[in-house]
Amino acid sequence: MASRKLIRASAVAIGAALGLAVVSVVLIVPAAVAAPPSCAVSNPRTHNGYDSLQAGVNAAKPRDTLVVSGRCVGSTTVAKDITIQAAAGPGIPTLDGDRAGTVVHITRGTTTINGLKIMGGVADVSSPDNGGDCCVGGGIAVSGNRAGARLVNSIVTGNSASLFGGGIDVDEGTLDLVNSTVSANTADQGSGGIDTDFGTVSLTGSTVSGNTVANGSAGGIWNFGGTLTLNNSTISGNSASNPSPTLARGGGIRNQSQLDANGNVMSQATLTLGGTTTITGNQAEQGGGISNRPLSTVLAVNWTGSISGNTPDQCNPTLTIGSTTCGA
Repeated sequence: MASRKLIRASAVAIGAALGLAVVSVVLIVPAAVAAPPSCAVSNPRTHNGYDSLQAGVNAAKPRDTLVVSGRCVGSTTVAKDITIQAAAGPGIPTLDGDRAGTVVHITRGTTTINGLKIMGGVADVSSPDNGGDCCVGGGIAVSGNRAGARLVNSIVTGNSASLFGGGIDVDEGTLDLVNSTVSANTADQGSGGIDTDFGTVSLTGSTVSGNTVANGSAGGIWNFGGTLTLNNSTISGNSASNPSPTLARGGGIRNQSQLDANGNVMSQATLTLGGTTTITGNQAEQGGGISNRPLSTVLAVNWTGSISGNTPDQCNPTLTIGSTTCGA
């Protein structure tokens, strides 16, 4: 995107050699700055090539694979089972939203993204709605219970939303992260990293770090009425703040069941920790590591990780997670 495309003018180096009688000045001509490689998308099945990801998706059949190289700018909507694969070679191919909307919006089927960087997405009032939901999912939006995303060896970074899910928003669908990272994303009201409403989200060997929310809760992940499973993963360095008197809850994770007006559970929120999962160095005003709201569940399954170094507390309220007591 234009605001992130860095065009650096090389400094002119001046070398001066002083002799007894001669002063010589050498000007080094700036080297040309290479532009980011342009977008190239190919479909191995058909041997056709495209200059945008959306064109490749439109032409593809379900279960096709699209191979991406370079930097593909713009928003892409996917409504079929498809794999978007990085081309072999140096560098990480990039899907760049150019601050003009969600980078990848999945409305149907499962989209597998392998080896790519997703950046530059902005979901706000000027962006196209994601399934009728304004301002959610800057990097990736999964809309509806027939939609899913699977990210492998991928990075979601530098995206924002004016409401929820600066990095990724999941509305009733599924999200599976494998050896992937969601970092340095922002949201105004909830969940700088990942937001899920009634979704099924799983992280394996993945990291959610350095995400922020400025006027709400859940710096890292907000699980609202859904199922969140973390295996051998790290939630670190995320932060949430909120103007007084409302408290920002859940620097790392906010786990919250949907309740009706009488306090009865309408949709249960369940967080499961497994393997070496760690929750560390996150910050909020309450529940620095985990904020577990009423009638929500936190479980441990073969969990050998830890919850530590979060501010102002590790868990709020105090939780018993397997054999671990997590409180202040």
